[in-house]
Amino acid sequence: MTIEWSLVVFIFVIIMIFPLILLFSLRQYRMIKQLMEQQALKRRGTVAGSFLVPVLKLSYRSLPVVITSVPGSKYRQAKTEIGITLQKPTRANLTIVKESLATRLGTALGATDVELGSEEFDREFVIKTQDDVFAQSLVNFILQQKLLEMKQEKPKIILEGTRLSVQVPKLVKTEERYDRLFDLAFAFVDRLIDL
Repeated sequence: MTIEWSLVVFIFVIIMIFPLILLFSLRQYRMIKQLMEQQALKRRGTVAGSFLVPVLKLSYRSLPVVITSVPGSKYRQAKTEIGITLQKPTRANLTIVKESLATRLGTALGATDVELGSEEFDREFVIKTQDDVFAQSLVNFILQQKLLEMKQEKPKIILEGTRLSVQVPKLVKTEERYDRLFDLAFAFVDRLIDL
């Protein structure tokens, strides 16, 4: 009887690698949940959901706020998102994304974005909306500065009807970064309420 060494090596690799991947994943989920629990204490919120998908729920200016953080995988990009439900629909839908090769290609093919008159902001971010005046009045100097301070984290703002989503394409791994993300989201809420 001959031993098929490639099969033995394959089984050995599976037996050794799978538990390591599982251990790494569990450690990452525990870190996400701990950070959310710290934010819940700080902001009078609660952490719900399962161990693998914790969800932080809180309120800001009487509006429901839901925070999710999902690790990436081979088929899905990591994402941390703050979703806020507004009391009334906004005047127009709006999306703000960090300038990238894809957005530059879209612009070259005829897509347009709103220019705010700030050279640095207009170079770093793209604003898509059907209502240029709404975008220009919403994204004031303060919001521009907050977005520019976070440009390395590639924030994405989506405003559709009564839903505001502020997200970054990564896991937020420190309390300071959570604070900056909350600060940005809440600045948008404040500005929307003031309009």
